[in-house]
Amino acid sequence: MVPGGYGHRVVTFREGRRPRDRARRFVERVDPVRVVDLVQTVKTALAGGLAWWMAGVFDLDQAFLAPWAAVLVVHETVYKTVSRGSQQVAATFFAVFLAFGLGITIGTGPWAIGLVILVGYLIGQLRWVKEEAGTIATTGLVVIATGSIGQTDLLASRLIDTALGVVVGLAVNLVVWPPLRDRAAWSQTEQLPSELGAVLRDVAGGIGADLDPHDVKAWIRGIRKVDVHIDQAWRLLWQAKESGRMNPRRSQPTGVRELRKVLHQLEQAVADSLSMARTVARSAENRTDWDESFRERWREVARGTADAVDAQDVPRLEELGEELSRMTEDFSQSSLEPEVWREYGGLLMNLRNVHDALTAAVQWNHEATPDKRRSKRFDDPREMLRRERQAGVRGRRLSAGRDGYVARDEHTEP
Repeated sequence: MVPGGYGHRVVTFREGRRPRDRARRFVERVDPVRVVDLVQTVKTALAGGLAWWMAGVFDLDQAFLAPWAAVLVVHETVYKTVSRGSQQVAATFFAVFLAFGLGITIGTGPWAIGLVILVGYLIGQLRWVKEEAGTIATTGLVVIATGSIGQTDLLASRLIDTALGVVVGLAVNLVVWPPLRDRAAWSQTEQLPSELGAVLRDVAGGIGADLDPHDVKAWIRGIRKVDVHIDQAWRLLWQAKESGRMNPRRSQPTGVRELRKVLHQLEQAVADSLSMARTVARSAENRTDWDESFRERWREVARGTADAVDAQDVPRLEELGEELSRMTEDFSQSSLEPEVWREYGGLLMNLRNVHDALTAAVQWNHEATPDKRRSKRFDDPREMLRRERQAGVRGRRLSAGRDGYVARDEHTEP
C-alpha cells in the first residue's frame, strides 16, 4: 500500500524502463543493411502494384508498361530514382522515334531489327542515357517486332504508360520512407574491426614451431574476405552521400569524412595483414628458427589486440601499443643477425599498423554516437514554434525585471 491508502502498486523507474530497453536491444540487433534492403523490396512491390492499378484506372492500352517502368525505377536513393527515371523516359522516346523512323524508311525486316539495335546502343553511349542503352535497343526492337509502326496511338500509349510508371515509382520512393543509406554504411563499417581481429587471433594462435605453410592460406582467405567487406562498406558510403540529395527527410548523414578515414585505415590494415601472413609463410618454408621470447610476446600482443577489439576496450589497446613499442626497442638493441632482424622488424611494423588501425576504429566507434552520425537538414516546425514561445517568455521576464512591476511584450501595444 502506498501512503494515502489508494492501494496502487508503485511502478519503479527500472520496471518502467524494461520494455523500452528490450525494444532498444532488439533494434540494436537488427542489421540496418538488411532492413534497408527489405524496405526497398517492399517499396518496389508497392510501386508495381500501384502503377498497375493506375494503368487500369486510366484504361491504358499497354498497361503492363506502367508497372514494368515503376519496378525498374525504384532505386537505393531518391537522387538515383530521379536520374534513372528521367533517363528511362528519354530512352523510351529515343527508341519509339528511332523505330518509327526506321520502320517508315526501310520497313520491318531483319535489316530494321539489326539497325535499331545498333543505333540504339550507339545512342546509349551518350553520357546522360548511358545506363539505359539496353532500354533503347530492346524497346525499339519490340516496337518494330510487334508491328506498332503504323499505329501511332500505340506509340503514344507506350510513351504515356512508361512515363506513368516512372512517376509512380518516383512518388513511392519519395513519399514512403525516402532512404538514407548512412546507417547501413555505419553498420557495415562497425563489423570490420571484429572481422579483422578474428583473423589476427587466428594468426596469433597458428604461429608455432610446427607451422605448416599451407595453414597460411586460410589466413589469407580470411583477410581477403575482410577486404571484400571493406569494398561493400565503400559502396554503402557512396550511397549514403548520394542519399542526402533530393531527399525530403529532415535528417542528413554526417560524419562521412570520419567514416572515409576509418575505411582508408582498415584498407591499410588489410594490406599489412597480408604482408604479415606472407612473411610468416616464407619463414615456415625456410624453416627459420624464431626466438621463443619474440614469438610469445608477438603472439600476446596480437591476441590481446583481437580480444580488446571485441571488448571495445580502448585503454587495453593503448597498453598493448605501449607494449609493442617496448618490444620493438628491446629487440632493436639485441644482437640479432641482419636477416633475422629484417624478418622480425617487418612483423613488428605490420602488427603496429594493424594495431593502430584497429585502435582508431574502436575509438571512432565510441565517439561516433547516433546524434553525431546524423544531423538535421532543417528544423521541425513544431520545434521552431516551441523555441519562439520560450524566447517570448524570456523576453517578457526580462522586461518585467527592468520595469520592476510590469511584464510587457515588446511586440504588443501598451
